[in-house]
Amino acid sequence: DEIPPPADWLAPEEFAFEVMGAVRLARSGHTNANVARFLGDDLPVRTSWYADGLYIVKAHPDFRWLLGARIERIGSLSAEEAHSRLSPYLAGTDQRARFLSPGYLVTPSMLNHIGATGNSKLVALAVRLPDGRSRTVELRSVRAADPGDERKIGLNRGYSVLIPDPEGVPGRWAHVLDNIAERPRIYRARGDVSGAFLDHDQEILYVRNDTVASTDDTPLVDKFAGIIRDMILPFQPKHIVVDLRLNNGGDFFHTILFAQALPRLVPDDGRVLVLVGRATFSAGIVTAAMIKGAGREKVTFIGETMGDGGQFWAEGEKVTLPNSGIGVRYSGEFEDYEEGCTDTRSCYWATVAFGPRGISLAPDVAIDATFADYAAGRDPALERALELAR
Repeated sequence: DEIPPPADWLAPEEFAFEVMGAVRLARSGHTNANVARFLGDDLPVRTSWYADGLYIVKAHPDFRWLLGARIERIGSLSAEEAHSRLSPYLAGTDQRARFLSPGYLVTPSMLNHIGATGNSKLVALAVRLPDGRSRTVELRSVRAADPGDERKIGLNRGYSVLIPDPEGVPGRWAHVLDNIAERPRIYRARGDVSGAFLDHDQEILYVRNDTVASTDDTPLVDKFAGIIRDMILPFQPKHIVVDLRLNNGGDFFHTILFAQALPRLVPDDGRVLVLVGRATFSAGIVTAAMIKGAGREKVTFIGETMGDGGQFWAEGEKVTLPNSGIGVRYSGEFEDYEEGCTDTRSCYWATVAFGPRGISLAPDVAIDATFADYAAGRDPALERALELAR
């Protein structure tokens, strides 16, 4: 007898995971599968990677005592082993997988699929608490969703979990930064673009850009123009810090003019210090590349390796698989922001027209923060930028 295709034997969620694995073969962060509805409920904690391990940064009120705990084991696997087994299902580079994995390491169905547990609802976590004690706790998936979880509105929780939700949110989950009165600027409420001076002499301007899309009815281009008009031209800052660490992309046509103009608006003895990280992706990377291409030696990248390489495939369309309804996004335009693109027959036309050539997107100053830095309300990347600006 003819053996049925393997898919015929898979449960819906197992099929969804295999689609993730198949799509991941492209190793393109822009080519991915939307399987959120197959994942089921999550554990009552949220996590993030640091230089010294995987930590719990946010928790359901009943589990606030786990805040700041380092996760040593997830079921039968160490935290790193679980990440390694999960990575073949996560689209993009190894750094992109590092950014994405915390959102799946709290998903029992996925943990069961990779062999960390034998239960799709219950997970044993071995943790080291902030006071140094070791403890194993069994957590069940909960239907009481995190009210601040941005995944439910289409954004990636990889960066939203780092920022405490506003006080007064019904059902608000506890956060490790709740007791930090003056949080670093990067861990305050997300927006599109904002600017502030970091010194009394108004020589150091800080521009935070979290998304290459406007969050309201005012075009993003107009907001960038406002920063130039109201902050750069009147005060002539010597140094400008551009924070792209939480910028997961959008439409880079909104930032081309600002990115290319910015280094030219800084004096010859000034610097543009661009903060980047694993969440910097897509149009966020392009914005960083445009700044570097326009400013060259004036521009310094500080932070982590970004969430994609200097050459990647992007743009593209989405198709819906006919039976499962899974949406798969594919990318058909090649973009090179290091060597550069010169031919529209092989590269995305906008990269040929506007992209830089002959630059590196690697951090000039590598910063990999520890959990202790984060929990104490420190921002080592911004601190280093300020050292270079003074």
